Amino acid sequence: MPVDSLRARFPKPSYDQSSRDGYALAALSSPADSSVYRVVGEVAAGSAWPRRLGRGEAVRIMTGAPVPDGCEQVVPFELCHERQGAVTLADEALKVRASFIRRRGQDQAEGDLIARQGSPLGVEELLALAEDGRERILVHGRPRVAVLCTGSELVCPGERPRHGQKISGNGVLLRALVGRQGGDCIRTATVADDPDRIAESLAELLGMNPDLLVTTGGVGPGRFDLLDQVFTRMDGELHYNSLQVRPGKSTLHGTLAGIPFFGLPGPPPAVRLLFHELVAPALARLRGEEHPLVPLLEARLKEEVRGGRSPHLNLKPARAVFRDGRLTVQPVRRGRTMNAILHLQGGERVYSAGTTVLLRIVDGSSLF
Repeated sequence: MPVDSLRARFPKPSYDQSSRDGYALAALSSPADSSVYRVVGEVAAGSAWPRRLGRGEAVRIMTGAPVPDGCEQVVPFELCHERQGAVTLADEALKVRASFIRRRGQDQAEGDLIARQGSPLGVEELLALAEDGRERILVHGRPRVAVLCTGSELVCPGERPRHGQKISGNGVLLRALVGRQGGDCIRTATVADDPDRIAESLAELLGMNPDLLVTTGGVGPGRFDLLDQVFTRMDGELHYNSLQVRPGKSTLHGTLAGIPFFGLPGPPPAVRLLFHELVAPALARLRGEEHPLVPLLEARLKEEVRGGRSPHLNLKPARAVFRDGRLTVQPVRRGRTMNAILHLQGGERVYSAGTTVLLRIVDGSSLF
């Protein structure tokens, strides 16, 4: 069932209302009446004045209360003085042009767009939908992602590695990245380089009904890169198993039992770069976004950088900054915080400082 754009069913506010605690004033009977009004009652939020205000009349009014018919303006209490059933305006009140009345439909007219189809619902959209009287709405759910890290050299965090082994960080890395992209990592698992055990682990993860499967390691032409053969054995539908990009030349994508599947290389730096380039757009599409791919932007290099030995596209972690109307970028070393990915042509090409290059922003919140 499609998730449609949502439009306002009611104007906001739905009635003329006071924006301050004060006095609702009708027109004066004549200029000779100066700025003195007769106080004839009070109207609180949630109630209404029963009749039209007559000339020279005033009622005390609370913030959010309906403005009585015949009211020309609301004047805050601090600009008035009430005594013996009459209210007089201070001199400062005569200089204030604001009416302190929020008119019906001033903030939102009936039919105005509240939430566009394919866009995430943020705090403002949820508030507007609640105030529009919508108790339940149809949305795309958070994509459920299962992760399998392959490699006989890997041990899980918390285990003590023996000689020749290392602690696997890809599960933790992918869980964090999936969560940041609006997904729900339902399971991470680690398995040795054994085709039967890999197939068994994948079958177990498929039994959890994920929306997306991601593996690390086991791709490539090496003897112990077993993912291709396991994928074929399990009747996976292969879309590609090689890309003209570094890192990521040996990357597998397809569907397994109808579930989208990404087989990424093992090194965590490659996992992080390829997650943003390949997996993040897939998650955005599963969330219902119509334009899931973040566009490439131009930026100026702050320092010299080499494109890499491979003649193919080279991806490099980078730190971008937007300042004084200009986007600048520099590569970052392994382990440092990145917020962008450089897209560079390789072949040992050297990009000097000041050169305009292409990049993809992966964390816009840290640009400033």
